[in-house]
Amino acid sequence: MTILIAHVSDTHFGGPPDAGRRAEAVIDHLLALDPLPDVLLVSGDVADHGLPEEYAEARALLDTWTGPKLVGTGNHDVREEFARGLLDVEVVPGPLVQVLESADFRMLMLDSLVPARDGLRIDHGELSTAQLDWLDEQLGRDDKPAFVSLHHPPVDLGLSLMAPILLKEPEPLELVIMKHAHVVATLVGHAHTACATTFAGRPLLVGGGCASTVPLDNEPYPVVWEAGPPMLAFHLVHDDGRITSHWRALPFPDGGGR
Repeated sequence: MTILIAHVSDTHFGGPPDAGRRAEAVIDHLLALDPLPDVLLVSGDVADHGLPEEYAEARALLDTWTGPKLVGTGNHDVREEFARGLLDVEVVPGPLVQVLESADFRMLMLDSLVPARDGLRIDHGELSTAQLDWLDEQLGRDDKPAFVSLHHPPVDLGLSLMAPILLKEPEPLELVIMKHAHVVATLVGHAHTACATTFAGRPLLVGGGCASTVPLDNEPYPVVWEAGPPMLAFHLVHDDGRITSHWRALPFPDGGGR
């Protein structure tokens, strides 16, 4: 059986003036598909400042997707407000690890958000030992095709803006994934670019930026290109276990300029 994952990242509600309209264009595009993808994955930075009103706006849009979905935190999110606004969780004892089960696959969401210190946002990512133990336990349950997701890429992507704020100490995550041959891919956000590389011997797939794009250093665009088109990805897992990714740049008013 094939599996189609719709991968959206970095909506940044409350940030760029057109962030909400960009996210709406992406979700409208998904809702027009027939048949719909099997699952919607949102890999973090749902809100730009982590404010309740930003999550309320995000919730109103994401609730129009009535199929399976998994939404994770990013460095711009505030864990407590995220949990309250999107997951209806009032008490947050620690990182928000989540699992989405189906008969055909398992999707595991890690929480690489580092809480703000002295009122200052922390932009790099970290994973606790407890999270990694949880991931190892979940992956050891069976050999069903599995996907690991988190916000921060665990490897360099060739973008100088992102290089200092990737996942810190990625080796323990790499070791866990390498133990489990049924992990199909790791799905991340944060980098605001549509790209693919490898990690732990498997595909590492970045969803692209919904709110903006971070171009290569030598491209003739701003460091954060807010006029670029909203991006999303489709990850198609074939019957033979291969995965094919399709990134889509959507038409958008004023998109494509500088």
